[in-house]
Amino acid sequence: MAEQLCPVCGCTVDENSYEKDGVLYCCESCASGGPCECGCCAVVEKEPEE
Repeated sequence: MAEQLCPVCGCTVDENSYEKDGVLYCCESCASGGPCECGCCAVVEKEPEE
């Protein structure tokens, strides 16, 4: 089976995933629109271009 990725943050969806409306997310926070809490990634903010 192909590896599934969270549609919000791109993290790998595993056995601890959260399902909402038939879509698998890596954690409940991603499914509800909050910041990712699964600990497998961090939000990286881009530096403003000069």
